Amino acid sequence: MSRLLPRQYHLLLLVSLLSFSASAFAQKNKPMPGYVVTMGGDTLRGAIVPAPRLTQQYRVEFILLQGHQRLFLDGYQLASFTYYVDLDTIRYVSLLFAQKGSDTPCRGFLQQVVAGEAQLYYYSFNLGQGGAPFSSGGLLSTGHRNSTGPSRVSAYANSLINNSQSSPPVTPRKNAKYPAFGPLSKRGMYYPDNTLVIYRPDRKRLEDVYGWRFPKDAAVYFADFPDLVADLKSGQYRQRDIPQIVRRYNTWHQAQNPKP
Repeated sequence: MSRLLPRQYHLLLLVSLLSFSASAFAQKNKPMPGYVVTMGGDTLRGAIVPAPRLTQQYRVEFILLQGHQRLFLDGYQLASFTYYVDLDTIRYVSLLFAQKGSDTPCRGFLQQVVAGEAQLYYYSFNLGQGGAPFSSGGLLSTGHRNSTGPSRVSAYANSLINNSQSSPPVTPRKNAKYPAFGPLSKRGMYYPDNTLVIYRPDRKRLEDVYGWRFPKDAAVYFADFPDLVADLKSGQYRQRDIPQIVRRYNTWHQAQNPKP
């Protein structure tokens, strides 16, 4: 049996690693089945091209089901987008919120963890200056209407398809129409890729739950639910239980405020 020389061995190893990396990159960026919901209320089906979470907080790359047109859409154009990876459902929601240090709200996407009155999301942020390059399809009307279904779309959706084109990369700036996505707390600095934030539509601000002094701040946030506050103060929950806490609060809040 022939033996590989050290140089040949290293060359073979390098080629194998490069092939594996190329294959992993192609798999990571493979379009995944999914759909987008426009601000006009239409559901458009097709495929989503996965990207790092921070990039997807600015915009999503969407391929229409019929045809090969690629659209770069932002949180002013879409109410949400959803795609499927293996058995996981990934959903991003367009949120209107004020950045830290500003009272002017702007829109961005966040990956949903828990839906309801109190909403929990993953939040990735820029540690450095400037931000990540992204593409935008531009601003369109944000009027809401009922969905017309996937087979028939509104004039809004047709306008979205016809006018949303790939544009050169843009670097977001502070106080621009896009969030800067900076750190929200000193404690949260340790989790740049997987910070959890809580959001309520009536407050229009994100709170970094990793920055909470737990359970004190949690008890303040959920002060309108006395039983939950009592359990928080008694030590029944730990900070890692925040998703469970939010779901319990939402179940209680829904029971207190049933929809007609």
